[in-house]
Amino acid sequence: MTTSAPVIGVVGNDVPRQLLLALGARPHRLTGSWTGAIDPDAAQLLGATDAVVARLLTELRSDAQPLDALIVCNDSQAHLRLFYVLRATASTVPVHLLDMPRDASEPARRFARFQLEALAAFCAAVTGRRLDAASLAAAADAEAAVGDALRRLRARRRADPPLCAGADALDAMLDAARLAPSEAVARLDAARAPVSPGAMRVHVTGSSHPDAAFYRELESEGRCVIVSEDHDTGEAAWLGEAVRGETTEHVLEGLSDAHFARVTTSATTSGSVRAAFTGDIAREAGADAVAAIIRELDEAPLWDLTDQRDVLEGIPFISGRVTPGEEIDAARDLVRELVDAAVSA
Repeated sequence: MTTSAPVIGVVGNDVPRQLLLALGARPHRLTGSWTGAIDPDAAQLLGATDAVVARLLTELRSDAQPLDALIVCNDSQAHLRLFYVLRATASTVPVHLLDMPRDASEPARRFARFQLEALAAFCAAVTGRRLDAASLAAAADAEAAVGDALRRLRARRRADPPLCAGADALDAMLDAARLAPSEAVARLDAARAPVSPGAMRVHVTGSSHPDAAFYRELESEGRCVIVSEDHDTGEAAWLGEAVRGETTEHVLEGLSDAHFARVTTSATTSGSVRAAFTGDIAREAGADAVAAIIRELDEAPLWDLTDQRDVLEGIPFISGRVTPGEEIDAARDLVRELVDAAVSA
């Protein structure tokens, strides 16, 4: 069942869904895709930016996804460049930049609070709703149910043997980030797919994945199953986070605290922190190997590789670059390297 709520597109991983839901909007995360056409004008406007973001701009310029407004997070240089292109070319919908700081100093916390208040004002102008404690509480209950469904999905993936393939799990998480909470819960709980017995358990790090195509290729021969990841369209997506408080101010403060408690992207977090995050999740998931998959022109994850290798001592670690148009070959090469590394370990 669809909802008539205004649809606000989200690019990036810093938007607290609870805030948008409380204001009567439906968050709809936009991630681009691994493959597909790129409008030459979009490529020229963005300059040297990876193909996934160029496809996202192509999609936005074509109005293929009907939106009432758009929020772009300043969580990577590519997303920041996308925002300025949209602003300079007169986007067909209102566009807002969410610039959340990373350092949890007192000045940064004040700035984060200002950013959340500005975000709420932008969304209120779109929906015509006002933020209050009652709407925030209802949104917290709805989003907490999404968080519970995510934990159930995570448990199925970590089962031995896994009860859900990685591609199906990623599809479900991406869909959930575009659905109303009740629909997101149903979608996440429906993610169950058979896994080949004895498949190597793989943790994925590196660039975010705009869709599940690369996962599907890695798992296609039944030799690997992706049991976890730490990129921000998978398990590290800010999805299912709920904050409760007696007043609007308490909730906004809690959302700010929740933001600073997260481990964010390679572009905004130190390599040592990212590496520890990778190691913790990979070991918790019982991964036999770790694969760092890095999109061409998405350079930040390269900074993490040395620290990740050190932290993952004893767990085979493979990294690979993905050039546009060579995604399938890159996935097949990675599978071969993973299997060889596991045999040699």
